[in-house]
Amino acid sequence: MLKPIRAFFQSSFRNNAERAAFAGLAASVSLVLASIAVSQILLFPTIIASAWIIARDWKLISSMKRILVPLGMFCIWILLAALLAPNVALALTITKKFYLFLLVPLVPLIVRGQGRILWVYRAILSVALLSALVGIGQYIDKPGAVDLMDRISGFMGHWMTFSGLLMLALVCTAAYGLHAGRKWIFLWIPVAGALALAILLSQTRNAAMGAFSGVFALMVAALAWERRKRFIVIILCFILLPAAAYFVVPSSIRQRFQSGFDPADPNTRNRIELFDTSIRMIQDNPWFGVGPKNVKFEALKYRSPNEFPDWMYQHMHNNFLQIASAMGIPGLALWLWLMVRLAWDSMRTYRYARSQAFTLGEEARREATLVSSAALGCWFALVVAGMFEYNFGDSEVLTLFLFIMSAPYAYSPDTVSGAGLPDFP
Repeated sequence: MLKPIRAFFQSSFRNNAERAAFAGLAASVSLVLASIAVSQILLFPTIIASAWIIARDWKLISSMKRILVPLGMFCIWILLAALLAPNVALALTITKKFYLFLLVPLVPLIVRGQGRILWVYRAILSVALLSALVGIGQYIDKPGAVDLMDRISGFMGHWMTFSGLLMLALVCTAAYGLHAGRKWIFLWIPVAGALALAILLSQTRNAAMGAFSGVFALMVAALAWERRKRFIVIILCFILLPAAAYFVVPSSIRQRFQSGFDPADPNTRNRIELFDTSIRMIQDNPWFGVGPKNVKFEALKYRSPNEFPDWMYQHMHNNFLQIASAMGIPGLALWLWLMVRLAWDSMRTYRYARSQAFTLGEEARREATLVSSAALGCWFALVVAGMFEYNFGDSEVLTLFLFIMSAPYAYSPDTVSGAGLPDFP
């Protein structure tokens, strides 16, 4: 049982020098990510470490202006909206997320070099698999439980975070499986199955829809840009997969997904109420919103008659409505610019990786294809799931999303020396 796994890791390194190099890389990545995670405590070291890493290769950073400009303008608007909020002190706590945005320039700098991103991917998928197995164990421990306020959560403190992370990990697993070759099919298919099962058992509908959309987009992209005609059959089978799963899952989970189409269901009614509340907030505060972190308090002024508890208004369960409510319509426009830029650049890198202009070798081509296709799939997953949940505001989900979306810049046509690719028309 352990021999194939041992062979998998041994074959990834050619000699002791590569093993030592990877150990140093892993230590560096761990230190940087840990510093970002505890930035409230290690603010000054975080800034110094990030500035030092960025200054080492300013040429690459300057080539990333396509994404850094909308990212910077979005952060400036967040700060402006916070300073104009009813509760400025509370609104300014949103600036903690700025440290997560440092991942965008840092990731391409840290993981450049053949094989490095793949090892980070393997680490992410390993942790995701372990968390999924813990979640499945939690469900087995209480199989009859249908309390939506006490769902499985794996290592996370909340089922929304748990399912959101697994959603992104599942899309990455699919991308890895499509481009790692048949050699490791015995590993990635069971991993994908465990992640999908854990998402279903969490009864988190937005994550299930996002995961399906992300993997579907991944397959369509492979069909379009890699000319894999056999994917037509795979896509058709994948479309039929939810129908087959519907008859296999427990009745409580089946009922959970059915209820999303019932406007009389309490969990559907509360989403309609949040939508109406958001629209009223945006109409009254179209330019700067009610301020970051202020939505949960200001929303109570715009609610309908007190049918739902106050805690339900902590956020609007929709990325678009939440950002527009908190930062106004211009803030939403800047966020959309950032998100579209991320997707556009992923497509450019994907197309570049499959073109004759890519001259870094077949191994690097496979890696660039993997990370860019995974980014594109995860973008669709987050956007679709974000129609029903404010997942952009979940720090853990946002961290993984930003890492996945930043990785393709290590191979983008703007950052690869001597490479160029015209914009899409």
